Parts: sequence; C-alpha cells; structure tokens
Amino acid sequence: MRKRIAVLLLSASCVFAQKASDWPSGSRMTPPTLSRVAPLGVARGMSVEMEIEGFNLANASAIYFSEKGVTGKILRVKELPDQAELRLGANGGVSSIDLGPMPPRNLVTVEVEISGEAVVGPVNFRLLTPLGTSPMGTFLVEPFFGEAADVEPNDSVDNATEVYLPAIFTGAISRNGDVDTYKIKVRAGQELSFENGGMLLGSTLQPVVRILNEDQSVLAEFGQDGGSSVKAFSYRFAKEGNYYLQITDFQQSGRASHFYRLKAGEFPYVSSVYPLGLQQGKQAKVKVEGLHVGSGEFEVQGVPSERDAFAVLTRPKLSTGLSFNEVRLELGQHPEVEAKEGVNSLSLPVTVNGKLKKEASFRFAAKKGEKLVFEVDAKRAGSDVDSFLEVVDAQGQSIERAVLRPVWETTTTLRDHDSASRGIRINSWNAIQVGDYVMLGGEVIQVSAMPKTPDDDMIFENFNGQRITYLDTTAEAHAIDSSIYKVQVHPAGAKFTSNGLPLTRLYYRNDDGGPGYSKDSLLHFTAPADGEYQLRLRDVRGELAKAQPYRLTARHAEPDFRLSMTPRNPNLPPGAAVPITVQAFRMDGFDGPIELRVEGLPKGVSATPSVMPPGQVFATILLKSDASLSVAGQATPIEVVGRAGKLARYANQEDQLKLLSMMPKPDITVSAITKVVEIEAGGTADVNLTVERQNGFKGRIPISVLNLPPSVRVLDVGLNGVLVNEEETKRGFTLAALPGSAALEQVIYVAGNVETRSPQQNQFAAPEAILLRVKAK
Repeated sequence: MRKRIAVLLLSASCVFAQKASDWPSGSRMTPPTLSRVAPLGVARGMSVEMEIEGFNLANASAIYFSEKGVTGKILRVKELPDQAELRLGANGGVSSIDLGPMPPRNLVTVEVEISGEAVVGPVNFRLLTPLGTSPMGTFLVEPFFGEAADVEPNDSVDNATEVYLPAIFTGAISRNGDVDTYKIKVRAGQELSFENGGMLLGSTLQPVVRILNEDQSVLAEFGQDGGSSVKAFSYRFAKEGNYYLQITDFQQSGRASHFYRLKAGEFPYVSSVYPLGLQQGKQAKVKVEGLHVGSGEFEVQGVPSERDAFAVLTRPKLSTGLSFNEVRLELGQHPEVEAKEGVNSLSLPVTVNGKLKKEASFRFAAKKGEKLVFEVDAKRAGSDVDSFLEVVDAQGQSIERAVLRPVWETTTTLRDHDSASRGIRINSWNAIQVGDYVMLGGEVIQVSAMPKTPDDDMIFENFNGQRITYLDTTAEAHAIDSSIYKVQVHPAGAKFTSNGLPLTRLYYRNDDGGPGYSKDSLLHFTAPADGEYQLRLRDVRGELAKAQPYRLTARHAEPDFRLSMTPRNPNLPPGAAVPITVQAFRMDGFDGPIELRVEGLPKGVSATPSVMPPGQVFATILLKSDASLSVAGQATPIEVVGRAGKLARYANQEDQLKLLSMMPKPDITVSAITKVVEIEAGGTADVNLTVERQNGFKGRIPISVLNLPPSVRVLDVGLNGVLVNEEETKRGFTLAALPGSAALEQVIYVAGNVETRSPQQNQFAAPEAILLRVKAK
C-alpha cells in the first residue's frame, strides 16, 4: 500500500502527486472513478453505512443525491491495496496503451439516511472530491423487507435457503448453469408481487424465475422471453403450504454482474395505466392495472414534472397505498378524444386514447402538399403495443412516398452490426461523401463522418450514439457482407432505365420512430392530392391476446428539437478551459440555428456563447475559470439551455446531478498557434498547436478538433488520430473541406486528452478559439 499523506490544507502537489519516477510516462491525474457500491439497497426509514470503492476518492468531502428524502455524510476514507490489472485492446489482446501507474484505490464510507417518506426506487449519487465529482453511482431505496441472501450451495430444493416473506432475494448467478433456490411458505389464496430491482441497477442477468410445488413440479415460469417479463409479475397460490422459488439465467451463463434484487410481498405495483396521458393544463381520471392496486383509479393534474417538461411523473396514491413504481403520463398539447369501435374520423390536431387488439383505422382529410405527423405513444408508457403505422388512400391502397435509385454498391465487413450503433464498417468508400444517403437493408441513413483509416468505421448521423434513419425507415440489424448502396432520393412515380442495381419504392409506413421513441411509431405524411385518406395502426406481431392501451397524436408538423450534453459533470481546473459537447436531435424538419447558453455558473466561471448553425447537430461550449479560483468548495448545479425563437429546451432535463466542480491544475495545457483557418471548398489548410506538460506527465496526448462543421474533416490522422507523442510538445495537422462545401464562418477548438483508467472525460481545450472560414468554390 502506498504511504498515505495526511493533510489539513489540500493542494494539487501534496494530495494528488504519485511517486512515478520509475514509470516511463510519469504520473498522471485520474478523475474520480467508482467500481463498487454496497449495499445496493437501503430500506426506508433506515440509516446505513454505505461503502463506495473506486480510484482517487481520497478526501471526499460531500455526496449529492438525485432524490428527496435521502441524505449522506462522509464518515471515513481509507486507501486500499493495488489490484492486478489486465486490460484488453480492441483486437482482444493485451492493451498497449500506457495509462500510467495505478492510481490510488480508495474505500469511502458514507452514512446514508433514508427518510420514512422517501419513495421506493433508484437513487443516483455523485461523490465530491478535490479532483472533482465522481461518475454517477446508483442504489435502491426499498421497503422495510427482510433481505434473503444467496447462500451456496442452493442449486436444488434439497439445499434451498428458507425465506420468510415479505423479503428481498439478493444474489448473483455467478457461474454457468447456476441456479439459486429459495423456500417460502404462503397462505391459501395469497397473491405475491415480485419486482426485480437488479434491472434498475444495470445487472446483466436475464433472469428466469420458476415457482415450484412441494413435489418440485413447475407451477409457473417467468422470463422465458429473455427477461422482460420478470421486471414485475405476480402469482396467486391456490393452497397453503411450502413452495420453492428458483432463479437462473435465460442463457445459462454466469458472471459477477449477473446479480438480482427480487422483491417479494403484497405491495402495490402499477403495470399499466389508461389513458396513457392527458392534455396539459387539464385534469383526468386514470385507471390502473397491476399488482395489489385495489380500486385502481386516481386523479391527476396536467402539470409538467420538474424532470420532464413533456410528461407528468407520479407515484399514484391507491387504496392499497403509494405505488412502488413511478408512472409516466404523456402531456399533450391538443384536444383529446376516446377511440370508438370501427373507423374513427380525425379532426386535426387531436390525440386519440384507445386500446389495440388487432387493428385500428382512422379517416382524415388533407389538401395537396399538407404536411402531417402521426405519433404513437405506447411502449414508452409501459404498454405492450409494438406499433406499426401506415397511411393509405381512400380505397386502402398504399401511397408511394419516394423512389430510391442506387448508383453504387459495396458491402459491410469485419462483423455483424446491430440496429443502433452509429459506426458501420464497409469495404470501400471511394464514391461516398459526407451528407450522402445510403440504404442498408430496409433503412436509409446519412453519412456523418468518413473513416479516418482503412481500419475505421463510417459514422452515420445519430443521437446519443443511436443511428438516425430517414424517410421513416426503421433501423435494423445487419449480418456481415450485407449489401449497402449509395442512393439518390427521387419523387414518387419516378422511372429509370435499369443500371443493374435494385430500385426501391418507399411507402408511407413506419415501425420504430428512432432515437427516443423505443418501439413506438412516428410517421410523416405529405398529401399527394386533395382528398380523404386512412391511417392504419396495428401491432407488428399481429393480433394481441389482450387489448393494450395506446395514444395516437395526429397533428401538423411542429418543428422542435431535443438536447443532450457531455459531460454532465464537468470538472474544471483554475485558469483552464474544458469543453462541453452539446448534441441536438432535430424534429419535424426543424433546421434553424440553436442558441446555446449555460445557466447556474458560479462566480469566476464563464461559458463561451455558442450557436449551433442550421443543419448541424453538434456544438461545443467552453467552460473557463479564473486562475485565482480555489480548488476546494462545492459542486454547483448547472443547466445547458438551447433557444430557437419561442422554443427553449434543456439538455438532459431528467438528470438531477448535472454538477460543475473544481479540480487542481491539469496535466496538460493546450494552446492554438493558428488563429484563423481559411479553406476553399475541395482544398486544405494546416493547423498548428502546442502542448505544455505539467505535474510530471510525460505520456502521449490524443488531440481532438471540436465544433467542426460536417463538411470539414481532419486528414491523414493515422490509426491513432491526431497524436502528440511522448517526447513532443508541438503538432500540426491538416483540415480538408469537401468539394461541395458551402461558404461558412465558424469557430473551432483544439483540445488534448489525458488517457486514464476513468470513464470520465479528461479533456482540456485551448482557451482561444480558431476562426474557420470555408469559401465556396
């Protein structure tokens, strides 16, 4: 164990310095990192000592929680022995990246007190240290049930662990084929509610839960679908007696992260509500279904939640008590009606509340060129409807939307690709440019960034890492060697001479709406002529066993946007600058500029004003601090807000732990030598920077170029990108503007990254911006 340094007055030199004289790349400052939290559940009305383990948590001074009724006090911090480390690289071998000596490993003990009025559910937290705030940790507030721990061996009924209800079953399926067995005693006719809290804590377990009779016959099994049905379920026992509960993994795999926290008792849990929402400013009666919900009805006011401007988040107060889970009710802006049997007539704008079993049909009128939007809210609100929308003409015939003409073909390579990732590896890209549309399977996607090297993915437009599809196509999974086509989008009815590649005609249909919509549908319709049309809503699986609630909104296009920020807890050194990356998801054709600001900044900290230009989806804000600011202090809540006309949207509004805190002098300082860059479309220009190393840091420094417009890229960066090697302090690189670039003027920034074992951003920007001018050819 390293020799601990006792200090009364914290400073960078005496608290964070590491003895690394024998390490080739010297010391480096690793941001606070969390690796373990115990216990993962705390009962209401209790006070417990919680252990939080991780890197560089020394001198932790405060803890911040996301929920009311939860408080905490740091009791002690001790240093732990180093652990052996094996890091794997991208090729599966041992990683060759030098991350410096192991940072100190600490155990923080926090006295956590849970109010008796605190709500049951997940609580997020961050620790405040002299190095800034930690990543977000999570634990559960739980009812005052006994905890039944997994005691091995308990693979069969012969060695089952006996449990008295109500209880919380806790354990892990830690090895392949592992089965945990518990013995319970119930009354005749007793109905037990079960909820798996492990899913709320990031467990990788896909649990299968079996209920066995005393003779070991299976009475019920939950989770056969791979885990989704065991989020919450119930079972009524016909006879009094002893029964067994068995928990295993759906794929019979095992690992430490396959943990569970399964509540069992007679508690209220809402599994479904109807309607799924209400009009803002109105009042509505909501019926509930679920476990032990009694009469199953409550009243709600259409007032937006603090954590979601577009919904009411509430825990219904039922005749059996306060619901253990939170219910989300969508807030609509339009008049609401109830769906009737048969074909419904729509008078736009309107929101229809109904229940779907087989198919629902709606009739509406539209004028030529009129742009309408149809949106389903079901899966996001907890309904089992996996919706599919289609607009047809009055005779029920599909309406052609566009024609996709392939002009070039290649294939995917290296691996299979899922339906979400923004990066796809392709065999060649000599005919593709940024902004081009390609068709892969049934989805249409747009190129966002070209591969930097032959061993790099092509990046497609995305939001929070999830691919965005166009023309209301749906993202799909793709096997290796799937064909991918560069396509031209032509109007409906267009005809062409065959070029040997498959022509595709798209219709007004949608399955999944894309980022933020889960399995809910979103369909944009432009009327080809004056007349009457039909909207059909069905479930992709066909007829459902039981009618499920849905919410359908039909409206005219309402241009809007959503924002996301990274990082959400910036740690800022005195006299330095750190970047916040803001991403926009543009909706209903919104393409205007978005003015970005940071609210809540403390004295001595400023933020560069930023405007996300029309058509762009990323922007960078630099946070800067005065050199005289003290490292000690507290974390300050901040908000990033974007404004466009009357619209104001907050980034990640649901996150209550967006905190700014101070940290010591960083390992590097970056300066931009180049102040102005002028590039003609199709041309190139050089950029130069310098790096000053501090705190004994000698490692390599990856360089990022921030706030680049999509039409400008970094050239010849090699496999590792723009890199300042171990013995270097200067670096130059080349920017290139695409041949079809439009004229623009925009600021860009250069920033250096210090590579560490922490998942937190450790990036420091040159405080001076570089003015980029692109001239049209």
